[in-house]
Formats: sequence, structure tokens, C-alpha cells
Amino acid sequence: MEYGIDAVRIESMLTRLAKITATPGQGVTRLPFTPEMSRAAVLLEEWMTDAGLAVRQDASGAVIGTLRGERDRTVVIASHYDSVQYGGAYDGSAGVVCGIEIARAFAKRGKPLDTLAIVATNDEEGARFGSGFFSTKAFLGQHTDESLSAAKDACGISTLQAMRQFGLSPERLPEAAWDLEKVAAFLEIHIEQSTALEQAGAVLGIVTGIVGMRRRMITVYGRAGHAGTVPMLGRCDAMEIASAAISRVGDIARGFPQTVATVGHIAAESNEINTIAKQVTFSLDVRSPDLARLEATDRLILEELKQACDRFGGRYETTVTLEQPPAPMDEGLQALLTACAKERGIPVHALPSGAGHDSLLMASRVPTAMLFVPSRDGISHCPEEWSDCGHLAHAAGVACAAIEKIMKQS
Repeated sequence: MEYGIDAVRIESMLTRLAKITATPGQGVTRLPFTPEMSRAAVLLEEWMTDAGLAVRQDASGAVIGTLRGERDRTVVIASHYDSVQYGGAYDGSAGVVCGIEIARAFAKRGKPLDTLAIVATNDEEGARFGSGFFSTKAFLGQHTDESLSAAKDACGISTLQAMRQFGLSPERLPEAAWDLEKVAAFLEIHIEQSTALEQAGAVLGIVTGIVGMRRRMITVYGRAGHAGTVPMLGRCDAMEIASAAISRVGDIARGFPQTVATVGHIAAESNEINTIAKQVTFSLDVRSPDLARLEATDRLILEELKQACDRFGGRYETTVTLEQPPAPMDEGLQALLTACAKERGIPVHALPSGAGHDSLLMASRVPTAMLFVPSRDGISHCPEEWSDCGHLAHAAGVACAAIEKIMKQS
């Protein structure tokens, strides 16, 4: 294939990465600041070095391989190497592996005009601490001591504590911030995680924009009591209050075009079969390409929750763990990628992304673009996730062609 991109090598690397998991035989579970992430980082460093890159791990846990160019202006190829619980082998990892293939192609050609950076980001998913985009936020200088202490996993371990256990120094996190003036382009290759490309018969997707996201953790407080002796009319059941609001989430979101809302996590106290719940904590994830629709959906869900609290005499508290407005991708880069694909006879389809990606944060600061490859049956975030490595090789080849053109721009 053009540029020496090797689909077989891409598949081999993805297979090896997928074996680094906390849940063998049950999909890929590689959460941030865990032994699995450490082992994956070592493997990525080995591959990047073999591809001819100078490699380091930054203060956020990102693995960065650099091919120094004739000038400091930098083209970045990035994706994440963490996963969700019981996830698939392609989400995030495919983009990292394609980035290494791209770097290998450029390294064989000698010193490039611009510097090329291949970045494997840490904790994009937010599966452990509920927020996500950890490395990208560090690149943009967005972390605070308060945010590092406030975000905690299911065991009560804060991000601050987890970083130290992983061998990183939170005090050095500001050192991970980038000089954005030097970034010529930020490119990300990713699996689509939906069915639009399959339905369109396209090999590649050109992402037009990424939805905005707001994530909350909500805790409802009621009163504990005996399941058999407390009369129904006198109850303040935190589970009943939470359920009243949760049951309305889907219908509220369906009232706004292209808007989705999800409750993916719920935990009750005391979590006993014969005890009225005194406390229920649940997550709320709202996404939309339109900020006004996102905010309206979020507001109406909280109004439902307040009404349920007022009815039963309970109360609630909520913390926003992630807030990102919708982000359009750079139109010039979209056009360039489209042209490079069409020059090679590769069918492309323009589409928005309903999933969040590191590109969501970067798009407001530097020229950013994404290439999608089809996901079989649109399945993702589970062991059945699969994409054709031949499609990934095409994506890497198109990215190579686009990067060559970017580097020729003054």
C-alpha cells in the first residue's frame, strides 16, 4: 500500500494491545493509572522507538513519540490508549497504531519539513473518574489541584492519589501544557462507533463536527427505613425519587433533534433488599450538536428531579464532571482529507460524531480534523467491536498524503 502502510502490522499491534487487559476473555479493560496502562505504555514506547521516534511519557501519562523536522512547527496524530470496562480492541487504540504506522512511513523518507508527533493520550474515556480527556486537558493547561482531588473512582481514590500510585507527580502536570502556536494541525483516526459509514457504503468518514457534552453525578438523599414497616404514604425513598427522574430522561432527550441523554451508572445505599434507600447516586450524560438543545435537555431533567424531591420530601446535589460545547472540525482540513481520499479512489462520507474524542477539546484551539473508519454493525464499547484493518490502512495512507500537503504550506 502507498507510503508502506501495512494493514497486517496494524492488526498485529491491535491484537497485542488487546491482550493487555484487567479482564482477560471479557474484553479490554484498561483504566487510567493502572498496571495495565503501564504495560501498554511500555509496549507503545517500544513500537514508537522501532518506528524511528524519540519517545517520552509526559506528566499526564500520555506516550509521545516525536520525529523531529526541519522546523518546530508540528503536526500531531493522536488518539487514546485507555478503554472502558469490558471494551473492544479498536476504540482509541486503532488511532494510536495508525499514528505509529504514519510515523514509520515518514521516518523512512528522511527528515520531514515539519515535526511529527504521535500521541497516545491517557484517560480520554473517563471510565474510572467520570470526567475524561485527562491528557488533552493537560495539553491545554486546564487542570487544577481542586479538580484532581475532587474526581474519585468507585473505591474513593482521587485522580491525585492515582497519579502518585502510578509514579507520576501531579505537581509537574503544568509541564504537559503545549505551545499551541507551534501546532499546525491535530489529526485523529478513530472507529466510527455507529452505522452511517456502513449504510453509505463508505470506506472513510470525514468528521464535520463533534457533539457538545455535559456529564453530571447526581446524588439523591432520602430516609432509610424498613421495607416492610414504613407506610408508603410516609416514605422518602431515594430510589423512588431518582427513578422518577431517570424514567423521563429518554423522553426528554427525544424531544430535541440529534440530542441524546444517558444514565449509565447508578449506586444505592444501603443497597439492601429489605431497606428503603437513603441515598442514590447516578450519572447523567447529555450530548447534542446544538448547545441550546443540550442545555434545555439538561435543565428539564433537573426540573423533573426537583419535582420528585418536592413530592417526597427529599433533596439532591449535583456536580458537573465534564462540560464541553459542540466543536466543528476545521473546514480546510476536511477539504484536504476529502481530496486526498478521492485522489486515491476511496469512497468517503461526511458525518458528525456523536461520541466525544480528544479532538473535541483541541478543535477550539488548533486546526483539528478526524477520519472515521466503519464499525461493523455500529457496535462499540464491548468485546464484539470490530473494524477492518484494511480500512484503517487506507485512513493512515490518506492522512500521510494530507500531512505531506500540510507540511508544504507556509
